[in-house]
Amino acid sequence: MFNLTSNLEEFKNKAKDFGFEQNIDELLKLDLTFFEQYDKFVLINIKDYNEEPNNLLLLSKENTLVFSSTRMNEKQLELYKNVLKKEYGESTSITLLILKQVLRNYALEFEKIRIEIHSVENKLNFNSVEKVGRKLRKLTDRFEDILDLMIKLGERNIKEFNTGLIKYDYDVLTAETRYRMERSRSYIYHVSSLRNKVDIQSTAELNKTITRLTVIMTFLTIFGIVVAVPGTIGAVFGIPALSDAYFAPHPRTLVIVLIISTIIITIFGWIYWKRLKLKSE
Repeated sequence: MFNLTSNLEEFKNKAKDFGFEQNIDELLKLDLTFFEQYDKFVLINIKDYNEEPNNLLLLSKENTLVFSSTRMNEKQLELYKNVLKKEYGESTSITLLILKQVLRNYALEFEKIRIEIHSVENKLNFNSVEKVGRKLRKLTDRFEDILDLMIKLGERNIKEFNTGLIKYDYDVLTAETRYRMERSRSYIYHVSSLRNKVDIQSTAELNKTITRLTVIMTFLTIFGIVVAVPGTIGAVFGIPALSDAYFAPHPRTLVIVLIISTIIITIFGWIYWKRLKLKSE
């Protein structure tokens, strides 16, 4: 008997009828896709991108209990009407349909991330690249987890999920999952290249900033030297003595000397600046 519910408490109550005594709340806290095999039933949890991220399946020969926000219609079940009549056909078909729906949701999430990546490319920003990179890595992990689950389900002798009943569909779904996983991985490399571009841009901006600071410091040094020349002369010879001995009778000479010395120092500073080949931009 197949029972699909989005009510967790209802699922817990029915699970007790199966003889399932594990703490379901603790199992749902695990952020990974997994399955456990027991004597009379199999427990599978597949992580999703729906509002309710868990697809919890409790499978046995007679009953298939599913906790999920995924909806199934008659057309979907009609595709496997012949399989449903066979032993373990119900649990096998329902699990396959859940896997298909989850993979479809993964594909939709990938398209959202791909669009976001192209948007980030137009305006590179470290935080944006890191954000989309984390989303993509998480999705890739999800693809890897579900593929690993499908491989294990296919290789192990699990009566509740008899891949022999749905061999063609299962092989196609496995191949599609592998393809989407590889595509997701390829975009990880793409995001990595965007991160490198951001690093290069950041380094270039840092170099420009350092260059501007160097130019400013050079200018301030030259200006400081110009300002310090008269004071240095006065400190060596004494300002009153120089004033009385040389400049008191010739104030114009003092002004001319200061102007000429300033011009000479400025010229030497300008030549030094040019030899450094510094640019403000």
